[in-house]
Amino acid sequence: MMVTNGWTLQRQVTLGVLLAIVLQTSGALIWSGRVSERLDQLERMDDRQGPLAERLASLEAEMRLARESLVRIERRMEE
Repeated sequence: MMVTNGWTLQRQVTLGVLLAIVLQTSGALIWSGRVSERLDQLERMDDRQGPLAERLASLEAEMRLARESLVRIERRMEE
């Protein structure tokens, strides 16, 4: 009798294995679709917030200048 010490590969694939592969593949495709949609949504949100950030920076600069003017006016009134 001949004894083999290695492993063997059977050419049978069970229905459970096929079902598991199909489920995992479909789950991965659904997940990637959701990730893609979420990324598109975040990009649209970023595009809308770009001008707002510029406007906010402009308003902050104007407020800083207004504060400086107010300080100068207060100094002159104290003199």
